Amino acid sequence: MRNALLFTLFWLTASPSFAEAAAAGIEVHDATPVFWQFWDSAEGKPEQERVRLFRKIVVAAHPELYESSVLNTSALAGDDTEATADTIVAAYLRDVVPYIPRMKEISRLIHDDFRSYAVDFKQTFPDFAPRSAVYFTVSLFNFDGATRGVKGKTALLFGIDGIARFHRPEESLKVLFDHELFHQYHLQFNQDDTDDATPLWMPIWEEGLATYVSQQINAGTTEAQVLMSPTLADAVRPMTAALARELLENLDSTDRDEYAAFFYSRNKRPDLPPRCGYYMGYRVVKALAEGRSLPQLALLGGPELKAAIRRTLEQWSKPL
Repeated sequence: MRNALLFTLFWLTASPSFAEAAAAGIEVHDATPVFWQFWDSAEGKPEQERVRLFRKIVVAAHPELYESSVLNTSALAGDDTEATADTIVAAYLRDVVPYIPRMKEISRLIHDDFRSYAVDFKQTFPDFAPRSAVYFTVSLFNFDGATRGVKGKTALLFGIDGIARFHRPEESLKVLFDHELFHQYHLQFNQDDTDDATPLWMPIWEEGLATYVSQQINAGTTEAQVLMSPTLADAVRPMTAALARELLENLDSTDRDEYAAFFYSRNKRPDLPPRCGYYMGYRVVKALAEGRSLPQLALLGGPELKAAIRRTLEQWSKPL
């Protein structure tokens, strides 16, 4: 029986003055209370007024979470794209209504659940000492969990609306949290890859490894569960050779469109299943994992890892 947390969780409600004090543990910002304040204030009001209140209450409280670099869409925090941003918010406020009950439940449970998941994760990786903050927010359905740059630093974000939309109520969220917590752990040994100069081979490895780890530390978890899709593996598997060839051609590419084609849930490539990079990365990690522990895999990097990824893809790229 565990009598205490294995490490400290600092829970902040947007209190930047406490950020330095949180250096010894996980710094957690809960940005969701202002959304519920907005939701209660906006009930029954015309659409235009609801959009105005969303800007005034939600975006104004946390403008750093509504930049285009965080949401992968038009920035809501600036004035230059205000008309487009208002359209995005208006559509979101209509679409989010069916998910509100589940979002309220997540908001109610998330503090205790996250602490529990973090403690369990620490048992697998005792040297876990994250240096990036965690934010709980409303993501306009852009993500359930994601690593983004916030205030010039890497941060781990969880969108309670994305969780409500993309995960069934009966589904355990531990896989999602383990996946994202591993990204924090992995960052302890690897460079920050949230900028636009990251070569494609790095997210292939990093997302594949987080997917693989989340399966290994959750006994009985299926491939579909760790890929967070019941159809992704079946859609991508027959395309393995062709995808391997494209990845080989673009291992050093820093083209964000190429990254989006492999990792975004919505891409501009009708020939590629969205998020196919997760499956390809997961397969690469499985191929290189034999004889290595999870902490050993986390330490792999540099030219030797890149060469091993290249060899694996070359094997898959050959016609049967």
